[in-house]
Amino acid sequence: MTAIGALTAAYGPSVPAFKQQQGIDDTVAGAGLAMQSLGAVVGILFSQPLLRRWGNRGAVGVSIALVALGAVAVACAPTWPLILSGAVIAGLGLGGCDVLITQLLIVGAGAKGPAMVNIAHACFGLGTAAAPALIAALGVAQYRIVFALIALMALVAVATVKGIAPSPGPHELVARSPHRSPGAPQRRRIGVAVAFGFLALYVTHFGAQSGIGNWEPTALLDQGFTSSGAALATSGFWLAMVLGRFVAAALSRRVGLATLVVVSCVGMTGAGALALIGSATAWAYLLAGFFIGPIFPNGLTWMATTGHAHGNRFAYVIAASMVGMALAPLALGAVIADHGTGAMPPSILLIAALALASSVVVALLTRTRRPQHEDGTRASPTHREVRPRARSPH
Repeated sequence: MTAIGALTAAYGPSVPAFKQQQGIDDTVAGAGLAMQSLGAVVGILFSQPLLRRWGNRGAVGVSIALVALGAVAVACAPTWPLILSGAVIAGLGLGGCDVLITQLLIVGAGAKGPAMVNIAHACFGLGTAAAPALIAALGVAQYRIVFALIALMALVAVATVKGIAPSPGPHELVARSPHRSPGAPQRRRIGVAVAFGFLALYVTHFGAQSGIGNWEPTALLDQGFTSSGAALATSGFWLAMVLGRFVAAALSRRVGLATLVVVSCVGMTGAGALALIGSATAWAYLLAGFFIGPIFPNGLTWMATTGHAHGNRFAYVIAASMVGMALAPLALGAVIADHGTGAMPPSILLIAALALASSVVVALLTRTRRPQHEDGTRASPTHREVRPRARSPH
């Protein structure tokens, strides 16, 4: 998780070096940033059949190996097309690692699941904070060293895969009832609405996260920051996400998941509004990182406990939501190219407001009813709908 976090955050601070060494503009650089996210979407989708065919250990191992291979390719590639190819390969592994590790923690940690998922994604956040800080320390032109270190971390992680039980997989642990109740069609419609609500939440929250993480260095450079200062501020954004996730891990046993997510969206939107004040931009995005951090891990656990996103739908929603991570850098790159970096804060604020609206809609849809599976069986408000029949995946 630390390696894929570093991989996610390493591209933004490297943009000035990409532009200088490869002779590309902001729009092309934005397209490059999107390639890894598009690879992650494919990686998430293919992780599920891979999980069924090769089991937990094989699927996670292949995903980690792809991260290592892609990071090596980026570190060694002499041309922009080869860098993009490496980004796609790394993205395939990134998406697989993200969804597989999250699923295994949700089904294998029982009541501790929400805290464990927060901690795992906090480790992801440690990587996102470390990569920009290391680029700032080494100099932007030395970005290849950072990608080589990411590959090394992934290779170390491959050695730990033997600690994962090959089976049972998450798809084997979810209890399903063969019976259908008369209310099943209505629950199915509610389930579709809930899934689309989470999809909208993830698309927009990823849009804000990747938009800030990838383009904050460029925006701060235009405000007079040095390259190292801008990279350091971006590292602070990712580090604030880590802090937010550790705080959420401590609160997850005392505060409802829906409350955690909605309040986090409120804070993210407020920080986005604060960023409209030019002199406060760096501090506002630091605050935004703190509130963005808990949204994804707690949203995943919240989605799993509704009973409307079990099985493949869980992976499909996450994969589709990666569109936000893929399109935000590309779209913001085009906006910045046309209107300058001053257009970034209002764009981020709009995306954050849409995320807040989505979280409120999902909370309303799930507020008044105890979670039920679409086949009519009741789901527990915690993790008891997942009942291991054999040893835990962990």
